[in-house]
Amino acid sequence: MPYELTPLAIPYVVAFLLTAGLWMLLWRHRDRRAAKGFLLDVTGVVLLSAVVALKVSATDPATKLFWWNWRFLAVSFMSIGYMLMAVQYTDNEHLLTRRVVAALVALVALVQVATWTNGTDGLFYTAGELQDGLLVPSFGPLYWVYATVMVGLLVVGVGLLLGLFRSRSGFAVQTGVLVGTITLVMVGVTVWWLRIVPLDTLALTSTVKVLAFYVAIERLQLLDTLPVARTTVLRNMEEAVFVLTDTGHIVDVNPAAEELVGDRSVVHEVIDDVLDVELADVVAAGDAGAGEQLASRELTLDRDGETRFYDLKLSRFPDGTGAVAVFHDITERRNREQEITILNRIVRHDIRNEMNVLHGRGQLLEPHVDPAGEDDYRLVMESAEHVIEITETVRELMETITSDGSLTLKPVVLDQVLGTEVEKARANFPHASFHLGDVPSTRVAGNEMLTSVFTNLLNNAVVHNGGDEPGVWVDCTVDDGVARVRIADDGPGVPENQREEIFGRGAKGLESEGTGVGLYLVDTLTDAFGGDVWIEDSERGGAAFVVELQVVDAATDDAARRAVESVTADQT
Repeated sequence: MPYELTPLAIPYVVAFLLTAGLWMLLWRHRDRRAAKGFLLDVTGVVLLSAVVALKVSATDPATKLFWWNWRFLAVSFMSIGYMLMAVQYTDNEHLLTRRVVAALVALVALVQVATWTNGTDGLFYTAGELQDGLLVPSFGPLYWVYATVMVGLLVVGVGLLLGLFRSRSGFAVQTGVLVGTITLVMVGVTVWWLRIVPLDTLALTSTVKVLAFYVAIERLQLLDTLPVARTTVLRNMEEAVFVLTDTGHIVDVNPAAEELVGDRSVVHEVIDDVLDVELADVVAAGDAGAGEQLASRELTLDRDGETRFYDLKLSRFPDGTGAVAVFHDITERRNREQEITILNRIVRHDIRNEMNVLHGRGQLLEPHVDPAGEDDYRLVMESAEHVIEITETVRELMETITSDGSLTLKPVVLDQVLGTEVEKARANFPHASFHLGDVPSTRVAGNEMLTSVFTNLLNNAVVHNGGDEPGVWVDCTVDDGVARVRIADDGPGVPENQREEIFGRGAKGLESEGTGVGLYLVDTLTDAFGGDVWIEDSERGGAAFVVELQVVDAATDDAARRAVESVTADQT
């Protein structure tokens, strides 16, 4: 097979070297979903550049014809690869059924058979004559069938990409690159088909396409901003999502939104007419900038004869065109809050009032108690007081839960709170010994409910001790903007495998075995204060509860307020 490198072959040699190098660079992105189609397309361009360069350089017609036949395999790779890329890029992989894949493989095989068995009948092509060293073929009817199928694959890909652009204008740049480059390729092929130029332009225009692919991937994050990621998230969201135009017309919905509107098609309808809401004017007014929130409110909608509550968030797209409305169903939360409100009323008014009456009447009976019943009387009164304390703890817990963890914070002087709570514990548990170390006079982010944290931990250290004379040691350190209060005891301690569930953390919550309401309240409050709580081993053999709180360094009241507002913002 004699060859001679001619000036006409040089552009194809350059195209081969360039596309081969780009193929290796694109290989780094092979794990991206649309990369498989890209790589198959580029593989076809590399092969096409090589065979055309060899065909042009060959000096005898038989050799030129040999390399010409390989051109059809390269073109098949390019067309199928482009279509595959578009299918994956637009998240339409459901189109690639087994039958479709089998048909594409069969098509490539049949084209190669038809090419290599073309013979003299000319059904696929006839070699034609050499013009300035170029093989200019004449195409037969099978070739035009083949060309129609290849162009059809490209049209499918372009149609999918344009559909993406119409539904999500944020992908205009990516769509422009992918559609614009294939348009250039088709213009070049058409010019060659019409014999306006004898030079095979497909390899050269396709090289430009590959170069544009690479620039788009590296500079425009072509594969980093795949719409499939957004689409997958959208489809799996529990919230109902409506994609709107600037006029409030619906252009896309997710399955949850379809269910909300009764599983009917609402695309192109105005959202106000579909859900009886007033959002179209808000979107049209466009008071917010690109990517900013236009509205946030709660509303009620009738669904299947039932009134349900929704949290609505309406935001403009980052590119400034259109908006997205997200409806989060909060019916269960609203029902739960109503139940908690009822329970809170029962605890605060009914049970607490009855126990206060019981305790008050019991005090009136004290002078009439027989000495033989004094112990029983004392136990009854202690139990009544304990029930009153429990109702207070439950009340505080309910207030914390219904506040959604976003309590109003203010600076609290830590040493005063600890000193007061330790004195109360000494009065409540005279048989126990409480040792309060040096507590720095510092302010921490909290509120009046911070006392409940230390009350419950101090009570817990005594109640679960088991000893005749329980010992409790309280100390505090301040470091790196946080204060750590350590409450240690000499009791039995807490096994490591129970140190999380004892606070009711995780899915079980208060149903977690061994969880007390008091410790659950401690964990809930410290989290709302922007702090943390955990359990360590005490050096005295028991357990040590460590409470970490944010320090508020406030030289003035204004500085304190700013610091606390910052802590509150972090929590919300």
